[in-house]
Amino acid sequence: MNIFRLRMVWERLARDDPYWAVLTAPDKVGNQWKLDAFFQTGIEDVEASLAVIDQHCPDLAKDRALDFGCGVGRLSQALAKTYQSVVGVDVAAKMLELAARHNRAPEQVSFVHNTRADLSKFPAGSFDLVFSLITLQHIPADLIRSYLPEFVRVLRPGGVIYFQLPTSVPPEPIEARKWSWYPPTMATRLKRWGGRWFRRFTGVGDPMRMNALPVAEVESLLQSAGAHMVAIIDQPVTDDCPSNVYIARRPT
Repeated sequence: MNIFRLRMVWERLARDDPYWAVLTAPDKVGNQWKLDAFFQTGIEDVEASLAVIDQHCPDLAKDRALDFGCGVGRLSQALAKTYQSVVGVDVAAKMLELAARHNRAPEQVSFVHNTRADLSKFPAGSFDLVFSLITLQHIPADLIRSYLPEFVRVLRPGGVIYFQLPTSVPPEPIEARKWSWYPPTMATRLKRWGGRWFRRFTGVGDPMRMNALPVAEVESLLQSAGAHMVAIIDQPVTDDCPSNVYIARRPT
């Protein structure tokens, strides 16, 4: 999946059911999230995460933070309670429209639309914290490999990266991979073929997918970019989807 296709998937999700797309609670599908409850989960997630960061990096400066994959600003708003300035970045313009609408601290929180496989919109050494939860798991592996070194590049000396990423994902159900080589009509065959290639190049109609990188590769990418690993914390997404939270730091 290329960056354009990823963007199209998330633009569609932002139009159809944006808050559930950000936080997929089973009972909230179909625009069932209440905004106060939705943003309260961001406060709780950020407070718990910052407490973990403080345990490992108590001297971390709290001036400027980057919320990567910010969506509608669920975590950006919460980070602004601790950081003087927060920048949320996302691939979907529609998500950012909603983030701006819900922005309760515009003097502290801003949002940037990024459709590149890098973070070149930000100069090196821009942030004390790069923060990302339940985002990288929805980005194809090749793009994850592009973004992780960029996380290090935009860190200030002594800055910290805190992100979550699965180590493996469950296989796609056999039913989802079935293909009939004998459709009843040529029109059906052409429709299937055309739809398959249309989805491949645009992402329209694609579901939200899970992606992963093994621990050793994550460590290698960060170390090659100049960061050292501080902690790896087991935090599974589901019983069949193991996941870690990574804390890495750029040397001073």
